[in-house]
Amino acid sequence: MGALTLEGQAQTLVASLECDFPLASTDDWTMAASTLQYYIDTAAGWRVNQDSFSFDGPTEITIGGKDHTASLSITISRQSGKATKTLSTERKSLTVSGECKRMDSSGRKF
Repeated sequence: MGALTLEGQAQTLVASLECDFPLASTDDWTMAASTLQYYIDTAAGWRVNQDSFSFDGPTEITIGGKDHTASLSITISRQSGKATKTLSTERKSLTVSGECKRMDSSGRKF
């Protein structure tokens, strides 16, 4: 697979990626396996570096039927497509590694 590249410097939307993450869990916290689509949009808080795409920001999660605010951190390697996603609250943190593929606007994988 080739490197994940920028599609147009002038466009806000840089790339759309489909990322597969396996099940991850700690003693009392589980992150379900998931396939997620990320739109690498600098206006939405994504940072584009020479080697990676990254995002850090707040997110809402549900634990035990209650909504909580958590911190979400994602780093995607532009060379390998490997991704790391970390979800953190005040007391807990869970990290899972996955893999991403670039998609075109119709949703087809490259």
